[in-house]
Amino acid sequence: YIELAARDAAIADELISRLLVWGSLCSVAGCLLATLISNRFGLARPLLMALLAMTAIVGMLHGGIDTPKLIISMLSFNLLWIFIDVYQMAFVANADHSGAFASLIPCAQGLGQIVGPNAAASILGNSLGYGNVFLMCALFALSGVLTYLAVYLRLRRILPALADAS
Repeated sequence: YIELAARDAAIADELISRLLVWGSLCSVAGCLLATLISNRFGLARPLLMALLAMTAIVGMLHGGIDTPKLIISMLSFNLLWIFIDVYQMAFVANADHSGAFASLIPCAQGLGQIVGPNAAASILGNSLGYGNVFLMCALFALSGVLTYLAVYLRLRRILPALADAS
C-alpha cells in the first residue's frame, strides 16, 4: 500500500519507482547486515530492536506521507523486514530444536498476508484513509514486539544462554 499511498500524496511516480528498486536492494544488504549483527548481539535483542524500529517507521506514516518520510520508510522497511524474518526464524529454531514451532512461522506469515491486505482494504473501503492502514501495521508490529519480548523474558529466566543465543 505504500506505493498507492505515495501516489495519493502526489509524490512523483519516478521517485516512487526508484525507491521501490532501492528498497529491494536494501533487502540484500539486510541479509548481510543481519548476520553481522546477530554474530555480535545474538538474535533476540536485534529482533526486538528491528520490530520496534518497524513499529516507529510504519507508525510515522500514520500522520501522512511526504517525500522525506517516504524515503525513510521505503528504504528502511525492506531492510527491517529482512532483519525480522531472519531473526525470528533463527530465534524460534534455537528455542525449539524439534522444528515444530519454526515450521509454523510460514503458516503465520501466510495468515498475515491474507488478513493484513483484507483489513487494509476494509479500512480503505470505509474511507478511513492510508494513515489508518499504517496505524494498523504499526499496531501489528507492536504486538510482535510484545510477543517476542514475553518469550525472551521467559527464556532469560529459565535458560539465559538460549535467550541470548546467536
